[in-house]
Amino acid sequence: MSQQIEIPAFLLEMSQQMHQQSNRYTAEPIWQVRCKRYLITEQGYNEHHWEIIDSEDDGKALYHSDRCDKQPLAEWLLENDLGWCDSWLEEIDISADIDDLGAFSEIFMQSFLDDFDVESDYDELPDSLINLHFQEIEDVIKTCFTEADALAFIARKQHDYPKLYTYVESMVFCPQMIELRNWILSLTKPSEAA
Repeated sequence: MSQQIEIPAFLLEMSQQMHQQSNRYTAEPIWQVRCKRYLITEQGYNEHHWEIIDSEDDGKALYHSDRCDKQPLAEWLLENDLGWCDSWLEEIDISADIDDLGAFSEIFMQSFLDDFDVESDYDELPDSLINLHFQEIEDVIKTCFTEADALAFIARKQHDYPKLYTYVESMVFCPQMIELRNWILSLTKPSEAA
């Protein structure tokens, strides 16, 4: 005598969701939650961007090549190395009285923002500032059978990661996963999913 096994409600719901979701033109789709991360690389090798970092302050980025905002770098220089600021102003033939800190800061800030070419002159910066090059990678955080499950994860855990997003990957060369997916799909009919 065979025993009738009741299909759990979550599997029926998953089957309905799988019938309703777009496969994003991907055969045998499975949903991934991903984020972009950055690894240090050599200059010119799969480089996404570069940063000038304060090596003495937990690696705080003072300049990011994608944003091109020199203000944080100029502020750091004024707070941490007035001698460098004074020398740099002399090199570009601008005189400022370092004893009048307010006026000096204003002159330096405007001159630095207007005249310092970060792309070519970063090697002139103080030794505690280093230039690091980064490559961008996509990190798979979680894999799900349904878009609904992936989006629920993002809603619950976004605060723990860089910006999360969904991506559809194909299970085309994973026969056991395909069989499992097809079995889940067989639990409901597409018309039931509408």
